[in-house]
Amino acid sequence: MEVELLYDMPRLEEKLLIESLRQRNLEVQLTNVNTTPLLIGEAATEVALVRVVSMQKAIYSAASREAAGTTAINSSTTLMFCGDKILTLSRLKAEGLKVPRSMVVMGAESADAAYNQFTKPFVDKPPIGSWGRLVTLVRDKATWRSVLEHRQMMQSQQLRTHVVQEYIESGGRDIRAIVIGGEVIGAVVRKSVGDEWRTNIALGGKTEPIKVNGEIAELSLRAAKIVGGEFISIDILEDKRNGQLYLNEVNGVPEFKGFMEATGINVADELVKHIVSVVRR
Repeated sequence: MEVELLYDMPRLEEKLLIESLRQRNLEVQLTNVNTTPLLIGEAATEVALVRVVSMQKAIYSAASREAAGTTAINSSTTLMFCGDKILTLSRLKAEGLKVPRSMVVMGAESADAAYNQFTKPFVDKPPIGSWGRLVTLVRDKATWRSVLEHRQMMQSQQLRTHVVQEYIESGGRDIRAIVIGGEVIGAVVRKSVGDEWRTNIALGGKTEPIKVNGEIAELSLRAAKIVGGEFISIDILEDKRNGQLYLNEVNGVPEFKGFMEATGINVADELVKHIVSVVRR
């Protein structure tokens, strides 16, 4: 059996996946989507593991392989919903899951209206992006104006669009769970460090393992099912005042180095086990 691994920026995670695939005697076809053209409707493998960092490239990579009947993990539809925070929040909310109160801002007039409707501080972020980039905690009108001016200069309409979101008093922490093939394999708490309020590992956030209780498992599995994800991570905020859990983001191309270090769970091996089960169906 052969598995294609599509990537654009090889990281430790991709190297671990290649190692795990080969340890199970699976042939690995490596495809750098930046250097290899993808013919729509042509693929030589049963499974395409999409590990492309760029959201748009990931969606296109999956779609091109799906046109040939290949199973993409994750699918182009899953990647589309996970890669756009507005689509993610809207889909989760439509299915009755609790998410932070959020607004979509696409113009100067709506920006003023949103500012007036949210308790300060509130969170502002673009609908696309990762690693906490362009995510701002807005405390006053001066900060809000600066954010609007800065983002308005960007060429992409997606980056000029704002997701304005209530700030959940989580104590500088969030919960990240990973779901593979309909099973929660584990979860960690991510904690911000120093004067940084964001918990992203890329920004120095620290992780520690936690026990997956029933509520975390239920929320994670429901979120995975809603977006059709076979391998995703789910970010959950816990309000420290009342313990209420909020689904915040879902990632269709999860990084898992920090998760593995904290839990000792070999995510690459767990994913490869799932890939083998997919092929045997």
